[in-house]
Amino acid sequence: MAFILVALAFVLAALCLPQIFRLRGQKLPPGPVGYPVVGNLFELSRALRPHLLFFRWSKKYGNIVHFSVFGQSMMIVNDFDIARELLEKRGATYSDRPNMVLENEILGWDAAMPTMRYGNKLRKHRRLSQALLNPIAAKSYFDLHAEVASSLLKALKEQPEKFYDHILVYATSTIFKLAYDLDVTSENHHLVKFANDAVKKSAEAYQASGSLVDFFPSLKWIYTSCPDWTPFIAKLKNDHTNIREQVMKANRTPYQMAKEKIASGNARPSLVQGAIDSLGGMKFVSAEDEHDIQGLAGILYGAGQETTMATLNSFILAMVCFPEVQRNAQREIDAVIPFDRLPNLDDRINLPYMEAFIKELYRWVSPLIINIPHASISDDYYNDYYIPKGTSVIASIYDMLNVCPHPEKFVVDRFLSGTGLGNVPSDPREAVFGFGRRRCPGVHVADNSVWIAVTQMLASFNFLPEVKDGEEQFPALEFGIEMTRHPKRFRCRIEARKERENI
Repeated sequence: MAFILVALAFVLAALCLPQIFRLRGQKLPPGPVGYPVVGNLFELSRALRPHLLFFRWSKKYGNIVHFSVFGQSMMIVNDFDIARELLEKRGATYSDRPNMVLENEILGWDAAMPTMRYGNKLRKHRRLSQALLNPIAAKSYFDLHAEVASSLLKALKEQPEKFYDHILVYATSTIFKLAYDLDVTSENHHLVKFANDAVKKSAEAYQASGSLVDFFPSLKWIYTSCPDWTPFIAKLKNDHTNIREQVMKANRTPYQMAKEKIASGNARPSLVQGAIDSLGGMKFVSAEDEHDIQGLAGILYGAGQETTMATLNSFILAMVCFPEVQRNAQREIDAVIPFDRLPNLDDRINLPYMEAFIKELYRWVSPLIINIPHASISDDYYNDYYIPKGTSVIASIYDMLNVCPHPEKFVVDRFLSGTGLGNVPSDPREAVFGFGRRRCPGVHVADNSVWIAVTQMLASFNFLPEVKDGEEQFPALEFGIEMTRHPKRFRCRIEARKERENI
């Protein structure tokens, strides 16, 4: 065993040294000094979560921070203008992804657009998704959004204390209707379980063992070809095989159900149906096409459900803790929307306070702490700093959305008068949904889903602190440490507003 470890160390050194020597004499962005060969590996491995360490580095070293692991250059960007300059204006250079071998090649997410390398396959996926998720197509889903929001309101009215479960069902239902034209009516629905298990276990596997094979793809054989009796490897291989099967099942099962519905002639428009039609119909869809459509539809859940849940649960927390903001929003809704109906997406243009409210919600929540890294396809320079080919560029979205006075407060006026906006982008969605050619293609659909849920909840309910011993108990403004920024579990009262309780 000792011999194997020594041999492995020599192999790693041989692979790393050429890259390390290539960087000598170049002016790299400032950052923490690492150890020979391994770079900043030890600091990252000791961190509770890497992005928590990135915050400290950004405060110490500035808007661009360089670090490395096994000779692989990485860069944190926490300034919106710099991120836009690199990832959008120089999109031709920064539209690739790092080589995510564990996710894409071992765990079965090879047809997932967010982690896909730049190339023909990505262009195919973007072409399919843009045709079905562009702003014009997004308007065709207005009735669907209203239908799912109506179910959310009914559930909140009947069992307000279970708002976490209701929001899970809302986020899931929206995506499954859009992607497959399938109904999800319970948080225990088997489709939800498949998808949740696949996403959760993939994330756990990546945190436990993913980074090394990503840096050294040649080590893939350890995960795939090493004999099952090998010490320490057997369990790892078995775990990864099980996760891959879950991923494939989570993508395949709803796709097959959607196909059956399409064949029956009872299907409404969906991403799956649109993709099949765009290829000329089912008889022209190859096995590769089917795999791509399954991955394209499946990743809508993986990418959209978590962030929608984080945003809507944080919205409820904000309304409990900032009641004046809640009242201001309700006043505008009541002044514009007749009391015999609820606001819908066609009303959006007539509700300017709500538009600013949604911007502040995205800023305050920052549903993703950091983005999925971009990767440079060639050497580049920024302000005399050398950015070597293959550098992983990580945009710190949370930092970009908190460079303003009192960032912990929910202040809608930031986006009405500009007072208190600081250096936050004038539309936080430009950071929240990613940059350049890797921007989330479902941005318009996701934004509409958040808007109608938030606006109809404000029209229908008051969100109030829990009462204990006759006193209001405001929940703490606390969030978890995961990359998706969920608020910690809290309790509150959700009461129907008398103005619209008969709708």
